[in-house]
Amino acid sequence: MPTTHTTALYIFSRQREDSLVGPKNFVSLWNPVSSGKVMSLGGFFVSFMATVAAPAYPIRGYRITAQPTGGTLAASSEICAFDTKVFSPAAQIRYDNPTCTGIDGAFFNSPPGTVKDTIGEIQQIDAPPGFNPFLVRPGEGVVIRQDVGAVGHFWNISILWRELRG
Repeated sequence: MPTTHTTALYIFSRQREDSLVGPKNFVSLWNPVSSGKVMSLGGFFVSFMATVAAPAYPIRGYRITAQPTGGTLAASSEICAFDTKVFSPAAQIRYDNPTCTGIDGAFFNSPPGTVKDTIGEIQQIDAPPGFNPFLVRPGEGVVIRQDVGAVGHFWNISILWRELRG
């Protein structure tokens, strides 16, 4: 039974997400219009591995203003709550290249390596750096995407957020 907490902290993580030659949306987080919650993004964690030598392009974070569709909708069991006694997350997480429209300005870039067998360090990216809180209100979201990529470039991606119950 959920407790009466007014906030809850969650993290979602994907491993070895392969780039595409064209654009790819790796992970989206959407705050449904009916959620009654405000979400505060705490940070993004990304790391990179290349199994082929190819031009490399950054992974970027964008704000979105339209609900993502397609891809795979993450089950609540794929989202880790920092406290198991809090309310279920309202965030809708999609991965496997969800369709995202209403893409607004980018708020971070994370560079990959460019050489075969490159393994990058884990980068912690505040959302955006130095200006917390980064709020996602009902009917808003973010997408982590690569505008251009190369097959054989893999990303590990995690999103940390807090949900504030209204």
